[in-house]
Amino acid sequence: MEPFEINLVGQTLTIQPRLNETYDVFDGNEKLGEVHCISVDGGTRWTSEVLNDDYAAQIGELIDEHQL
Repeated sequence: MEPFEINLVGQTLTIQPRLNETYDVFDGNEKLGEVHCISVDGGTRWTSEVLNDDYAAQIGELIDEHQL
C-alpha cells in the first residue's frame, strides 16, 4: 500500500497504510502516531492510543475521503 498525503487545516500529513487497517501518521519525517477505525454502536469511529480523540477523528475522516 502506497503512502498518501492529507491536508488538515493547513498541515500536510503523510499517511502510511499498514496491513492491519491501521495507518501511521507522519508530519514530515516525524511519526506522530497511528490511527485505526473501530466499530461503535453500528457505526465506526477513528481512534488512536497516542493522538487525542478529536485529532484522530479528523485524520480518519480525511483518510475515508481519500479512499472514496
